Amino acid sequence: MFFSGNTMSRRHRTGAALLAISAGVLLAACKHSSNTTVTKGLWIANGTDVLEYIPSQMTGGVVNMAPHLVNMSGTLGAPQGVTFDSAGNLWVMDPQATVNGKADTPALVKFSAAQLAALGTTNNPDPVAVITSTSFAFPQQSVFDAAGNQWVTDHNNNSVLVFTAAQLAATGTNATVPAVVITSAAFNGPLGIVFDSMGNLWVANNGEVPGNNNTTSPIGTTIVEFAKANLPTPGNGMVTPELTPSITLSDNGAGSIQGPWELQFDSAGNLWSSNAATPFTLVEFAKANLMATAAPTPMTTISPVTDMGNPSLDNTNGLCFDNLGDVAATNAANAFGIPFYKAPLKTGAITPSTFIIGAATTLNAPAGCNWGPLVK
Repeated sequence: MFFSGNTMSRRHRTGAALLAISAGVLLAACKHSSNTTVTKGLWIANGTDVLEYIPSQMTGGVVNMAPHLVNMSGTLGAPQGVTFDSAGNLWVMDPQATVNGKADTPALVKFSAAQLAALGTTNNPDPVAVITSTSFAFPQQSVFDAAGNQWVTDHNNNSVLVFTAAQLAATGTNATVPAVVITSAAFNGPLGIVFDSMGNLWVANNGEVPGNNNTTSPIGTTIVEFAKANLPTPGNGMVTPELTPSITLSDNGAGSIQGPWELQFDSAGNLWSSNAATPFTLVEFAKANLMATAAPTPMTTISPVTDMGNPSLDNTNGLCFDNLGDVAATNAANAFGIPFYKAPLKTGAITPSTFIIGAATTLNAPAGCNWGPLVK
């Protein structure tokens, strides 16, 4: 898997030493020329914790700085993805959580908005809810639909699991049968997951699914869409539909889709993906090119540069947009790091506006990211 689905690789990298880099530019308020302000915090699944960086830490240059907040819950084992529900509660996809004293338990872990607001003084909160399931193998990313149901990609089980809003409302630790389990012959290590504005579901095939005799499937080179009309309705009982994609975007032969990790739509309806396999890029597919099965050429490709001796994109996992259209990514290899690019985003080997990297950051194979509540 590229990268974070491989348990052995995750543990190996969790112990890796971080590269110290001299302190970068320190910091005023983060405002664009239009005098609008980033109103969200950047939350990152990292090692055995979740970090928040705030806009005032992303005003330019190479920044070797501790995160603003750290959630070091003793429950977290190897968090892969972070997302927020409509109430501002944080959900962490963790395939190696510690549940009832048992480590390496795949789970969805929930922290309340109130707990996040108190992280400045309480860095070890017990989650308000932990959802386990026999259907889990390696949950990695999730997205909420308009009804508050949570759709979770399970990389190692080659499936998407759906939990209803009612199931998610329970507190404490709960072994839960998903309302829906979606399988598809098109899945090859599903990872990134997102809805478009029409309610269609898009899933990135990252590849490298563990199999028999320690073999793996090939690197994922497709992104698939399942039409809203074909999606099951959560809450109508346990069903396991074998879905066929309505659209399949394939690699264009020049590395446009290589081990895609996270998916996001920008405000114009264009689809972005992070490539966790070489060539380690962030790519944008124009909305007009998403309407048919094809191998489209990206409208935008952000390629790595070397900054202070380190590649700006390296085994790129996370990809997330703030409220101004700026994008942050996470690197799960080597020195680790968070490149942050201000809008308007351009094609080419682009130097990040801010590059968060170095020993003070405590970054340790960071995985998924999301812009969420700004806890100052």
